[in-house]
Amino acid sequence: MSDTKLGDSRHVLWYATLLLICVAAFFLAALISQGIFERIPHVEDEAAYLFQAQVFAQGRLKVPTPPYPTSYWSPFVLDFQGQRFGKYPPGYPLLLSLGVLVGQPWIVNALMASLTLYALACAGRVIYSPVTGLLAAALGLSVPVFLAMSGTLLSHPTSLLFATLLLWAFASLIQKPADSYRWHYAVVAGLALGCLFITRPFDAIGVSLPFALYLLVWGLRVDRDLIRQGVITAAIVMLFGLLLLAYWYRLAGTLGNPYTLLWPYDRPGFGPNFGPEGYTLATGLRYLRVNLRDLATGFLGWPGYLNILFTLLPFILRPRDRWNYLLLASFVSLALLHVTYWYYGGRDAGFPRYYYAALLMLLLLTARGVELAGLALHRLFRRAPFPYQKTASETNLPLSNLPITSLPIYLALIALVLYNASVFLPPNLNAFRGKSGITAAPLEVVEDAGLTDAIVFVTDVDHWYDFAVFFSANSPTLDSDVIYAIYHNRPQAQAVKDIFPNRGCYIQDETQLRPCHF
Repeated sequence: MSDTKLGDSRHVLWYATLLLICVAAFFLAALISQGIFERIPHVEDEAAYLFQAQVFAQGRLKVPTPPYPTSYWSPFVLDFQGQRFGKYPPGYPLLLSLGVLVGQPWIVNALMASLTLYALACAGRVIYSPVTGLLAAALGLSVPVFLAMSGTLLSHPTSLLFATLLLWAFASLIQKPADSYRWHYAVVAGLALGCLFITRPFDAIGVSLPFALYLLVWGLRVDRDLIRQGVITAAIVMLFGLLLLAYWYRLAGTLGNPYTLLWPYDRPGFGPNFGPEGYTLATGLRYLRVNLRDLATGFLGWPGYLNILFTLLPFILRPRDRWNYLLLASFVSLALLHVTYWYYGGRDAGFPRYYYAALLMLLLLTARGVELAGLALHRLFRRAPFPYQKTASETNLPLSNLPITSLPIYLALIALVLYNASVFLPPNLNAFRGKSGITAAPLEVVEDAGLTDAIVFVTDVDHWYDFAVFFSANSPTLDSDVIYAIYHNRPQAQAVKDIFPNRGCYIQDETQLRPCHF
């Protein structure tokens, strides 16, 4: 077989393998969204995202606040000047609204997971090698927090996709200086960063800041054309920023942070007016230490600090590679930016949730570490020159850098992944099942009763999660077949019932459903 045909066959094999990984990611996300999360919100953020997506699906930006709004309440859905809307930026709810329109909101994050692994592999191929790209995607398929988040209705999977697309476009812009389509990469980078900014602004700033600084410095010192491309990217991002300001102004009549409409202290910064009890740099650094510890011991679901063993190897085996430090700088930037925010952020499946966008840097460095470890072992056994410099064959012949002497490294990797799959992953996924006591069972009671054109009052609602599943089942304009309302007291329930005089009326107490008697 000629070298050209061999190269073509390996090229096809690379993409075929990547396609299988992406399909597997979609189906795993689908299974987890159904089997673990029951495709319903389990945290306040999800309820607010889904609400705003339902509003967008109706062709609206906001809806009128209903009479007796406390009867249909969720904490991060705001009632302001007679209008109701979710407090979060619009990027993710806009995408989620497409899932609402087809009656399957869960499908959005499942698709985000699949597309993220594709973009991650392509970014790794441009930055390091085809082997690194494919390994990063394959490892991503096993990361506990990636699987868990892909089954939720949270914005993090969408944020990760846009961050990965940004890196892919940025890497192509840097690595292909003679490409006549170079400006295309600048446009894609601008679109990705702009979409990231209107989805999770903190992620956008944290991830992109080192890339922007590098583009500026490298452009001034070596490649002036990069400055022109950077202007294109910046102009597009500025347009998205203006769109976000216009959106906030249209909702609340302010160009400021709509989070403060709910909690005036909900903003980044330090001092007595930040956070519910004030916020200090010392507290932020303590959160940083906790998050870094969780990341170092739970990133891949491997035992202890083995999670970051391969992540550190590129800095030892290839210390002069600029991409190692760019990826590290992006991670550090994201982590330090979150130090300025008063809320800890929590941990999901062993990983700090606020660092979710950093998965792309961690996976690429880890995959690169695996590849370099295998090549170092090959060098040790064969006394061959270590291939530090990426060659044309490394770029064009995927999988060509896997000599048989590297096999122990890959067997160890498989053993660690199996440990995650059998020991770490099951309990960490099951921890999400029925989180906050939220399940789909109460809705099934109504479905089994076959109610139509009815209003159901829910009793014993003491916290937001007692009504969460019902809130998300309501249409934002309260015109769904069954409307759910919180039973506060008999007079208010009677007043709410009078707004819907032609509907049947029922009271639901846990699994019991009975007609109203008022």
